[in-house]
Parts: sequence; C-alpha cells; structure tokens
Amino acid sequence: MKVYIITDIEGISGINGRSDGIGNKIINTEVACRLLTEEVNAVVDGLVEAGADEIHVWDGHGGSNSIQIEHLHPVADLFISGGDLAPITYIDSSYDVALQIGAHAMMGTQNGVLHHTFNSHAISNMWLNGELIGEIGSIGLQCAYFGVPTIMISGDVAACREAKDFFGKIETIEVKKGISRYTVLNYNPVRVRQRLKEGAKKALLAKNSFPAKKLSGPYELKLQLMCPNMADNYEKSGAERLDHSTILLKSNDLIDLFAQRIGWTKEAHNKKFQN
Repeated sequence: MKVYIITDIEGISGINGRSDGIGNKIINTEVACRLLTEEVNAVVDGLVEAGADEIHVWDGHGGSNSIQIEHLHPVADLFISGGDLAPITYIDSSYDVALQIGAHAMMGTQNGVLHHTFNSHAISNMWLNGELIGEIGSIGLQCAYFGVPTIMISGDVAACREAKDFFGKIETIEVKKGISRYTVLNYNPVRVRQRLKEGAKKALLAKNSFPAKKLSGPYELKLQLMCPNMADNYEKSGAERLDHSTILLKSNDLIDLFAQRIGWTKEAHNKKFQN
C-alpha cells in the first residue's frame, strides 16, 4: 500500500512562532525540525502497522528543509523541493491515500496558530470558485485530482476544524490549541505522538470510508495580495487584474490553476509534468 504524506511545520506541538512585522517567523528552528520529524515518524509507525509498505513524505514547509532525514523513519522516503522547476505536487494516481501532518489554518482564522495562506508575507485572502480556501483544502484537492483521498490531518484545533468543514469525513488529530496567532497551549508531545500513531493506523484501516473530494471546473482562483507590487507581477504574467491588490487566475484544469499561482504560465506546468 502506497501512502503520500505532505508536511508543514506550524501545526506541530511545541513549534514557537513570532511576528516579524508582517508575517510569521519560526524560532528555535533546530528544535522545530526535530519535533516535526518525530511526529512524522509516529504517523509512519501507525501506517506501517495498518499495512503500508511504501511511504513518501514531502517536506512541504518553506524551503523544503525541515525534516531531519537522518532521523526519518526507515520505511519512509523523502521528497525535497528545490529550484524554479519543481512541481507543485509530487502525488500521482499510484498512491492509495494522502495525509497532511503539521497543518495550519488559513489566513484570518481566529485563534489559528501561525495562520496564513501559503505565504504570510503575500496573501491576505484566497478564493476558489468564490469560496475561501487555504492550504488544507488546496492540497486536498490536488490529491483528489489524481483520485487520492485525504484520510487524516493533524494540526492545531483551528486547522482540524477547517479540515472537517472542508472534507466532511476525515480523521483529525489536534496537537495544540491556539489562544492567539502566536500564543498557544501545546499538548504534551509524548501523548501527541501516541495519538498520531493510533490515528494514522485507524485512518488507513478505514481508508475506503474517506472519499476523494473533487471540485468540478471551470476554475477561478482569486488572490487578494498584501502589496500591489505583487499584483503587478501577476498581471505581467497574464493574470487578470481586479483592483490594486487583487488578481484572478482561470483554468479548466485544477493543477494548472494552482501552478499559475506560483508563477507557471498557463498550461506550462502540465505540459512539463504530463498531468
């Protein structure tokens, strides 16, 4: 059984963050990376007990340099993104299920720990076909594009609530509770790792009860940006300019749409990666 895990770091118990004036800044980075790796390993333990024999982890935070590969579970292999030609996702139809570990809520979520949408220095709001969406939903739809259901998400209370609202049926593991964006009650990491192991095992054993959530096209992605200069750059690449800080991307293909968000010209990403 082949499993895909995408990680972030904000939704791990014990991760500390502060404002750098505009967005989020992770502090105690070495500790944060170790805690992330340990939570991933707990999830892999549970997946293996449930029958997984091929597990690929995508280090999805920032520069894709957060998981300590020398301490990664021996059953798991690691995707690391790098360079301007990296794909927007490493998943394909060969995977049976997907999980999101260390997730955070979308920008503007009350009491969401380190909440943001892809870039805390760039995006104020993001709408897909008129509905607010964050990273949790975007990644879930990318997996569903290939017919792969998302069966489990871990993160703070706000992130887990967002996942339930978006997916409906999904296993969620709360690892901490936000009091504000940078103030948090962290649940004890030892207990968290045990719950992650048990939750991953439970979710994989019940994988057929989690449908892949798909959205019919055509697709429109509206981005409200923090600075009009960012909208200038999108406009130069062909995006429709709605106002001084808002742009609109359009496509009949969901992967192509999300690829445009990170700078790919329309249809270029799918041509490169044969989606």
